[in-house]
Amino acid sequence: MDATAIPEPFGWEDPLTGLEGPDFWRRALVAEVARSARYGRDLTVVICDLEGVDDLVESWGVDVARHAVREAAQCLRRTSRSSDYLTRIGPARFGVVLTETNEIAAINFVERVRETGPRSMPRGTDGLRFLFGWASPRSGESADSVVRRADERLMEEIAR
Repeated sequence: MDATAIPEPFGWEDPLTGLEGPDFWRRALVAEVARSARYGRDLTVVICDLEGVDDLVESWGVDVARHAVREAAQCLRRTSRSSDYLTRIGPARFGVVLTETNEIAAINFVERVRETGPRSMPRGTDGLRFLFGWASPRSGESADSVVRRADERLMEEIAR
């Protein structure tokens, strides 16, 4: 059994976490990257992966893993602002669009989640880690390209 046992988010809202889903993520990204370019406003896209969910499913079962994913979502919700877009985009992956936020402020967001995330997780989930990638749009860059750069940074962190 693996993380695929945790239901994939779908459509506009994810029933497991109550967060917006992948369809909303795509539309919010395109709109906010365009707004950032048009008005010259700061924006940073953050991808958060909850590493270790597969092991959690194997050791404790899918119910504990689902609870951990819900708690991770709540931690991200508490750490983000109401002006940010928080979505669940995979079984153990979240996307955050930090509006009016440069990369330095985004790093501060990431560090706050890294600090508070593990403390908010259920008992028995010590092996879980919050991993991050982030990127801010460059002049003329598409939303897909920004996400690709954030994902590359995430993959570098996973490889460590």
